[in-house]
Amino acid sequence: MPTFDFNEAEILTFFAVLCRFSVMFSLMPFLGDKVIPAPLKVLLSLAVSIALFPVLLNTGVVHVSDAEIWSRTAYGIVGTVFMEVAFGLAFGYAARMGFEAINFGSNLVGTMIGFSAASMYDPHQESQTEVIGRVQMTLAMLLFLALDGHHLMIRSALESYKIVGLGQAVFGKAFSVSLLAMTGEVFKIGLQLAAPVALILFGMNVVYGVMAKAMPQMNVLVLSFSISSILGISILMITQPEFFAIVRGIFERNSQRLLEFLSALKA
Repeated sequence: MPTFDFNEAEILTFFAVLCRFSVMFSLMPFLGDKVIPAPLKVLLSLAVSIALFPVLLNTGVVHVSDAEIWSRTAYGIVGTVFMEVAFGLAFGYAARMGFEAINFGSNLVGTMIGFSAASMYDPHQESQTEVIGRVQMTLAMLLFLALDGHHLMIRSALESYKIVGLGQAVFGKAFSVSLLAMTGEVFKIGLQLAAPVALILFGMNVVYGVMAKAMPQMNVLVLSFSISSILGISILMITQPEFFAIVRGIFERNSQRLLEFLSALKA
């Protein structure tokens, strides 16, 4: 296939591929962050689509002859593009679930420690977030890059065509069950990450209650702020190796979760 000699069916097929990649890259971890300029995302999507489109055709994963069928009517073109955009949204959502779990657990820890008043604007989430959450998310992102997670995401996006062809995604019962299970896992992992700090601070709150009853003249409320902050940060520093181990496990299982999620979209 010559580089700049596309026929009508090839142009429509390439546009459908570009729609899937562009939506995926706008939501993927790191590549889809808000701090990445939108023009860079567009150029990256276009460059990857141009580079991988011949590969998809030569391997038989994408067939140009299919475009001759669904491009006969405007409804077929719009329907195929819509399905590709919806699939890209679903894939990007599933790819970000690991980071959403880390963000949930980190913000929960920050609230327990008492740093909710020191929240700041996070351009990644486009909302206020805890300082502890920013630190933990930055460490998780660095580990993600060190493990070549961004390359794994691009490889998974390419392999998605082997499971779900162009315009062939099915958003049925299997998709709903997989989506609910993945969303529930976000809360499960987040609570696991916050568990060490939560349990120890709960014990400290019990001690505060006993002290308040035994020594009413002591201002336990003011005292608890400094002690909880120091104790919480100390626990985070001590459990940092376990945090990296859990986050590494999340990223390593992410590929399997993505494959299961894509299988639920298969026709």
